[in-house]
Amino acid sequence: MTSLTIPRRFNGPPTSGNGGYVGGLLAERLGESSVEVTLRAPPPLDAALAVRAREGGGLSLFDGERLLAEARATALALELPPVPSLEYAAAAGAIGRMRAHGRGGDPYRRCFGCGIDREDGLVIVPSPVGDEGVVATDWTPQSTLAEPDGTLSAPIAWAALDCPAGFAWSHRLPDDAQMVTGRITARIDVPLRAGERYVVLGWPIARDGRKLHAGTAIVDAEGVVRARSLQLWLLLQA
Repeated sequence: MTSLTIPRRFNGPPTSGNGGYVGGLLAERLGESSVEVTLRAPPPLDAALAVRAREGGGLSLFDGERLLAEARATALALELPPVPSLEYAAAAGAIGRMRAHGRGGDPYRRCFGCGIDREDGLVIVPSPVGDEGVVATDWTPQSTLAEPDGTLSAPIAWAALDCPAGFAWSHRLPDDAQMVTGRITARIDVPLRAGERYVVLGWPIARDGRKLHAGTAIVDAEGVVRARSLQLWLLLQA
């Protein structure tokens, strides 16, 4: 058994870890290229959490005896919708950030992934492009997010993949709808690098009651898919 700590900087909701970041931590520990992470409970910040091997393979994350998340290696085959150009994505991102600035009382304004009030975060705030339900933004990772060799770690890449799935659904739901990440299956095909400009996109796939399925991807300026994810989000009951 080993342990890990989620620094307060990497929150999603105000008092718990960003789902993508937490998933990336477990994927990094597992050492596989394609990993499924199921989030069972909100992971606390700045607390020593136990990482335990699962019978049959994979890892589990615990706070004491409370199960927080489970990770296992898996295959991911995910086709992307048409990817907007960087210029189109940049325009959509500008609209997304403008709208986010105008939303008072948003509990995610300080989310590491999409929080508009986080200068030290990713500030990935996509908005709709076209008529297919796709949301997109441009994104250039800051050097402060990178490892010494300039690449982004798995937790940072997974955090970048996380929130766009929520945005893909939020534009189809009432303004007061609340949802959380339930499961992320992600694959990093080519490491992301600080200073490079990307298109980040998300799209809805299917809905089953409170279960919202979506895909996300990060694509570079040459059209190469660098990372992708299939996600399940849960719509919270009022």
